[in-house]
Amino acid sequence: MKIYFLLILMAVAVSECFGSTPAALRGLRLEASVEATAGSGEFAPLYMASNRRGTLSSADNVVLSAGAVRPMECDRRLSYGYGVELWGGYSSAVGYNRYDVSTDSWGMNRRRPPALWLQQLYGEVKWRSLTALVGMKHEGSPIVDDRLSGGDMIRSANARPIPGVRAGFTGFQPVPLTSGWLEISGELEYGRFADDGWWRDHSALYNGHVAQGEWMVYRRMHLRTDPGRPLTVTLGVQCASQIGGTTTYYRDGEIAKVEHRGHKVADFIKILAPVEKGAEDYVLGNTLGTWDLKATAVVRGGWSLSGYFQWIWEDGSGMAKLNGWDGLWGIELKAPSAAAIVSGVVVEYLDLTNQSGPIHWAPGDHPSTSITSEATGADDYYNNAYYNAYAYYGMGMGRATVMSPLYNTDGYMSYIGNRTRGIHVGVEGRIGRVGYRVLAGWRKAYGNGYEAMIPARRSTSLMAEASMPLRSVPGVRIGVQGAIDRGRLPANASAAAVSLTYSGLWR
Repeated sequence: MKIYFLLILMAVAVSECFGSTPAALRGLRLEASVEATAGSGEFAPLYMASNRRGTLSSADNVVLSAGAVRPMECDRRLSYGYGVELWGGYSSAVGYNRYDVSTDSWGMNRRRPPALWLQQLYGEVKWRSLTALVGMKHEGSPIVDDRLSGGDMIRSANARPIPGVRAGFTGFQPVPLTSGWLEISGELEYGRFADDGWWRDHSALYNGHVAQGEWMVYRRMHLRTDPGRPLTVTLGVQCASQIGGTTTYYRDGEIAKVEHRGHKVADFIKILAPVEKGAEDYVLGNTLGTWDLKATAVVRGGWSLSGYFQWIWEDGSGMAKLNGWDGLWGIELKAPSAAAIVSGVVVEYLDLTNQSGPIHWAPGDHPSTSITSEATGADDYYNNAYYNAYAYYGMGMGRATVMSPLYNTDGYMSYIGNRTRGIHVGVEGRIGRVGYRVLAGWRKAYGNGYEAMIPARRSTSLMAEASMPLRSVPGVRIGVQGAIDRGRLPANASAAAVSLTYSGLWR
């Protein structure tokens, strides 16, 4: 435990700034897209909606985006960057059940994504190997491929970016006194959840709880051996916490309790290594994370072969690996050229069924008990008794395979199927001028840490897409996509999409 806290306190921020910036790529990059989708049911299929930054979830959509990005120039001692991205359009509505306490009756609460929203807005600066950022910016997983994987366990591409501040290193930096064979990177971020209205609007307000005004603290540190050698090993930890806010608890449609958990400046320091008791009656805030391990070998023909593990934890039992084989296990194969017929393959196995056992019992929670033994099970990944589920605008910030609260049309805003296992496969490549990507997966959910699904629910998902540049219009690509789900996570669904995207430099 002391070693873990030391690692967390050492964590610093990372920014997407590696190597030199070619002169042809310097300047302001303009990006725009228009996409139309049509499908059956209320939601888009899993692989059409997941890991696309929370920009699409409904079955029928016509959405547009426009943005401008000036990347930092990494080969300069002092540089700056900024970006802005807007989304908007029409999306079909989804019905959520809601209880009306004034009439003692249930009704249908139809909700749809907003007609216009700000997806990214940030400014960043670097000096030598240090960087600072203010705003909300898309960030990638430190372990998995966001395009081919089913998603990182803690920081995936499944939800919108949270507004916040960061500071630290640019990329991996050499560790002193190691002669270049060891490098370090990390991240420290303080963010403020901006989705209070979403939780109020989608909750049934009957049982459970809704938190407002929460803050997030994300930190990670990864060590990597010399990437210039045939075998590279990356080892590290990710950690995310929710803190502060006000939680309203509902029982049978009535407000049972309201808890105010204020936050002081000292709390934002203490949460980095949460050992002190907070307003939650346990350690301060809600903290979860992963132990990460990845090994990459360069094999024949310049191909790279990687194996990686993400061992998830919610408390001390998971950190000590008392939750068995729970976590993400993956293999990744990459070609030396993105133009290869098959340029990337990912195969992953997810298992979250152990959860350190089925029972959580702490004698301190029951002062009058005569049972002094303790059981630290029912880890209930991504859920918490005091804070909202680990999601942003309803989309899980972790692994998309675990069905997000957004899909609970009964208005129960927690993960109902986090005790799950599944298989995921991703393949991409290029045939001539046509790029393609195929994602396929199977998952089975048994319930969450405290409530079982009887019977267990299954779902099989498939997505295929292709895109190609238009020779007549430089910078423009046309794409088509089709996806299908069969099962009850959350339901059968199928959809097709067509898109136009533009990317080019403004000189």
